[in-house]
Amino acid sequence: MKALVLHGPGDLRLEEVDDPIPRNDWVRIRVKRVGICGTDKAFYKGTYKLMKKPLIPGHEIAGIIDMVGENVSEPLIGHKVTTEINVYCGKCWYCRHGMYTHCPYRETIGITRDGGMAEYVLTRKDLVHVVDDLDFDIIAFIEPLAAVVEMIEMQRVEPFSNIAVLGIGPIGLLSIQVLKLFNPNKIVAIARRGSPKIKYAYMVGADEVLTYDEALEYMKKHTPEGQGFDYVVEATGSSKGLDMALKLTRPRGVVAAKSTHGSDVSFNYTLMVVKEVRIVGSRCGPFDKAIMLLRRGLVRVRELITAVYPLEKGVEAFEASFRRENVKVQLEI
Repeated sequence: MKALVLHGPGDLRLEEVDDPIPRNDWVRIRVKRVGICGTDKAFYKGTYKLMKKPLIPGHEIAGIIDMVGENVSEPLIGHKVTTEINVYCGKCWYCRHGMYTHCPYRETIGITRDGGMAEYVLTRKDLVHVVDDLDFDIIAFIEPLAAVVEMIEMQRVEPFSNIAVLGIGPIGLLSIQVLKLFNPNKIVAIARRGSPKIKYAYMVGADEVLTYDEALEYMKKHTPEGQGFDYVVEATGSSKGLDMALKLTRPRGVVAAKSTHGSDVSFNYTLMVVKEVRIVGSRCGPFDKAIMLLRRGLVRVRELITAVYPLEKGVEAFEASFRRENVKVQLEI
């Protein structure tokens, strides 16, 4: 099969590799769409060290089951699916307590085992979600949307909150839409001056789109006693984002940390302690809730796809994903 294989920072190659064959409880997905996410980009840039080398990246996967292992009795072949990405053991303390994504023995599709930037990818049958009613470009958003839902699961936002979303890439734009469902007072999106993504922030429901310096001034005038936002989403993809978010957050407010850039971070620890700010990280989330949001049309994703490339132009697609005008770049296979 054809696959994009990452050998190191900036060293992404289209290669012919062996077709994977599912065994036992595993199934094979004929990939149709796969998104390029922030983690993929960090691997490509080298800020996030590869955990498997070489690696077929890609974990925002949409496709059709075309082969199953001998222990799979369900009639899955021919169904449109996506897959969760954490292949957990099911036996350890974390698995027994429902924290499958933190299983210390897990493998992660597209991160520690080969992912979906190929004609085929293997996954375990219990990780598959059948979504015959959704189109492939929409299905490829289930994984990142689930990660945003997990942000809310980890730290709920109260109604009538003042919210800032720092960064308006895919995670920031999905966050605005999910947070809008909780009846906030205001959602302020924060972007670099002149960002071509500003129009998307307004489209998905931001009340204001400001630069970081403008947001600091807005905070002084429009939040209680000028002390900051109740809930700040850090989705910059930058090592500077956490310190920026902390300055925007009110005492006893929340920073929801979403960036996985792989870089070391420096922030004002004393300010965090004095303000009693909660910094809450979150990662992979519940696919069933993300699927529900998409089925009900509560989150718009198709408008966020700004470029689609064939697998054969994967290197070009990765380079395009770093251009400011692009929100979500997908590969069509």
